[in-house]
Amino acid sequence: MSASETQVTDEFFAVNTGGDLAFLNGVLKVMIADGSIDLECGISTITLSRQKQVDFSLMTWVDGGSFLVKANRPHGGIGDLAGKKIAVIAGTTTEGALRDALKRDFIEADLILVKEHLEGLKALDKGQADAYASDQTVLIGLALAVRETLALNLSDRNYSYEPYGLTLRRNDADFKQAVNQALARLYRTGQVAAIYDRWFGKLGKPSSMLSAMFNINSLPE
Repeated sequence: MSASETQVTDEFFAVNTGGDLAFLNGVLKVMIADGSIDLECGISTITLSRQKQVDFSLMTWVDGGSFLVKANRPHGGIGDLAGKKIAVIAGTTTEGALRDALKRDFIEADLILVKEHLEGLKALDKGQADAYASDQTVLIGLALAVRETLALNLSDRNYSYEPYGLTLRRNDADFKQAVNQALARLYRTGQVAAIYDRWFGKLGKPSSMLSAMFNINSLPE
């Protein structure tokens, strides 16, 4: 190991939230802020309001709000949800983005607040909801997971922009620089392609937006 390298010890925490993703996000942000954990690797959207409590790395993913409907139902875009019931996880950035998009496009719809993805899919399957909204990548994975029992269509257009990053504590420039250095190296050398193929290859090739994000964040040393 060179003098410029640092030995890193990993310790992982399991947090029991009863499936409440909004609660999980809140718990992790508090644990990072108080120093209980150093880094969260998850689907955390980078927002200005969250940066009052925690910091974020370079972007690791780019996504957008979308929705699933049963097969043969209209799914061109958010306009097809006018007068419909939309299930969405409460307290997430997805819920806020969905409300903003409906308001922006003067669309009236009823939101059904759920605690987890499975609850949203069950509502869709039983006809209690006409659509289930979440981030596009999450929805693709869910649709693939249930494709043998529930035929679903994904919206043709996203209604929001969701940039993801690793969550870390504020006011620790050295740690943030180390994290960003590692990410930039993955992007710059192309090693990120193998990571993508391993975990997301079944979703298809990276979108043009995601590929652009990798290139933009491949900062030089």
